[in-house]
Amino acid sequence: MFADTENRPGPDSGGSAQPHPDGRVVDRISVGGVGLGTISYFGFLTVAMVAPKSGAMRLALVLCLLVDAQAVSRLRNFKPLTHDHEAAAQLAMLARSEEGRAELQGRVASLMANGYFTSLIENTAQAEADQEAQGDGFTIAFVPQNSSVYNPDKSSTFKVVPHQAFMLGYADNTHLKGFQANDIVQLGDYYDFANFGAVTDCNSPDFNDVDGIVGFGLPSPPPAQPAPAPSTSIMPGMAPSGAPPATLPMPLLFSLTKEESDEGSKVQKLERRAFSFLSTDKKAEIQLGGFDPDAIEGQMFLTPSISPHDYSVVAVSLKYGDTELLQFKPTDPRLRYVPAIMDSGTSCLVMPDSDLNGLIHNKPFSTWKSIVGDTTHPKEKKDFTLNIAGREFVIPYDSWFLDDSNQSCVQPAPPGFPGLLVGDVFFRRFLVMFDLQHYPQSVVIGIGKQKPDYQPLDFYGKAKKLQFEKRQVNISKAPPGYSVSFASDEIPVYNQLETQYFMNISVGTPRQNFTVIFDTGSSVFGIFTKCIPNAPSYGRCVFGGGPKGDSTLLIEGAVFVLSVSIGLCVVGILINMWVRKKHEESVRQAQNKSKNSSGSAYSTDMLNQYYTQVP
Repeated sequence: MFADTENRPGPDSGGSAQPHPDGRVVDRISVGGVGLGTISYFGFLTVAMVAPKSGAMRLALVLCLLVDAQAVSRLRNFKPLTHDHEAAAQLAMLARSEEGRAELQGRVASLMANGYFTSLIENTAQAEADQEAQGDGFTIAFVPQNSSVYNPDKSSTFKVVPHQAFMLGYADNTHLKGFQANDIVQLGDYYDFANFGAVTDCNSPDFNDVDGIVGFGLPSPPPAQPAPAPSTSIMPGMAPSGAPPATLPMPLLFSLTKEESDEGSKVQKLERRAFSFLSTDKKAEIQLGGFDPDAIEGQMFLTPSISPHDYSVVAVSLKYGDTELLQFKPTDPRLRYVPAIMDSGTSCLVMPDSDLNGLIHNKPFSTWKSIVGDTTHPKEKKDFTLNIAGREFVIPYDSWFLDDSNQSCVQPAPPGFPGLLVGDVFFRRFLVMFDLQHYPQSVVIGIGKQKPDYQPLDFYGKAKKLQFEKRQVNISKAPPGYSVSFASDEIPVYNQLETQYFMNISVGTPRQNFTVIFDTGSSVFGIFTKCIPNAPSYGRCVFGGGPKGDSTLLIEGAVFVLSVSIGLCVVGILINMWVRKKHEESVRQAQNKSKNSSGSAYSTDMLNQYYTQVP
């Protein structure tokens, strides 16, 4: 399910490296397999060349195949070496609770000499109790065989980022673990070297049938020392003071945007760090470099983000029909708002189900539910009206109620979350632009109503280049010094049942293609990767590989060796047959000549071939 992409004019123009059909990736060839194949070839060739009888040749061929069969049998019984998973298992258990994550940040005991973790926690009893109480939280298993996997051994430009782990733990018990890698990454026509999380361990069914995640969110804050405050979604740092932390790589958008240092380089990068996202009921699209004015009608509304870490805007009102769901207590207008995060990774409209520590009189979700009654058959089918910084945006009923599944796409926020999450129900009616040109000083968010007849690119088509001459566009009052930016490229995005968005990228030289989750609410950039000997490993190697290779490569290597061996055996047979034929022809010629001479096989004519004259 890859869209067609243009060949990269940069470091490599070769074809893409394809992963194993079952999702696994090969490692390195077994010495035992090579030895058996070599022995079988030379053993047969020697016998074939010296045996004058056809029966002997058949026996030699049987022996050759028997030896190769023994090689296959040994490879089938091969069991790859495993890692010591104790530290990773402790980490996974501890990350299942908020208290555990806080403890992780303050109670790391020691590091290995090269900066990686060995002992992580002391109080495993509490972590085990938390795990038992919460359980996995997954009713569907994660199937790594359904994912394509990045193979570092097949890329000539791959590097390990020294002393940087990649570890994420989410509130739903999802974990992503691995190491940080650096390689050429391409999106559309743009490419450059970028750091990313080489994920070797994943446990969540949310990642079934995809190959990783590319977050276009703002960079996560660096971990403070000695210990940062606990996060509700990820663990940004897990090392004590003075040690290299498990940080997140910079988002891909930053790597693919031009900097002053890129002048004269051969990479191809965006001129402006900005993008837009929109969706319909069936398709979706990313616009790189700005926004496409032909995709919206009316005015493009601009407002600054109020957070340096996520795309948060000021929400001063949320109504269902005529009922206000955010009934603020303060009379000071500067306090009458909640943050609203624009997040394509959230399917629905998510609102608090508490009074936000006394900020509002009511519980918004409970208020809404009391109006609609049964959420699968709402008594009142009305629109939501969201007021962002003084501008009202209508989320119609047919956007938040999913007829196909007969469900309301409205959810309560997790406990402690202080505002709104504005998800796909909003992006299906509005184009949202995220302009990071002046990050970290400021981030500008633009919102424009989609044209009803605008059609995003088909996911199975190609990316599209855009060219706009200078033109007037209708925008709201812009921040001081701000200039509007038009998109230079459109990238197709796959819309899966209005709940998840997928896009295609390539990594490595030659390129390896992957389908990844697209998310504006996250800065995570991770690709499923096989374990390799020269990189750290945390948890299981669920995508294959390891310090001594894996059975996948051994079998594939054995198939190659056996194929070569059998091929050479056939060559040996043909050579032997040709030599015997020539010998038999020479004997017949000598016998024919002897009939016309003295009867000796060595006639006068034969002797003339050995001596100058007859003695």
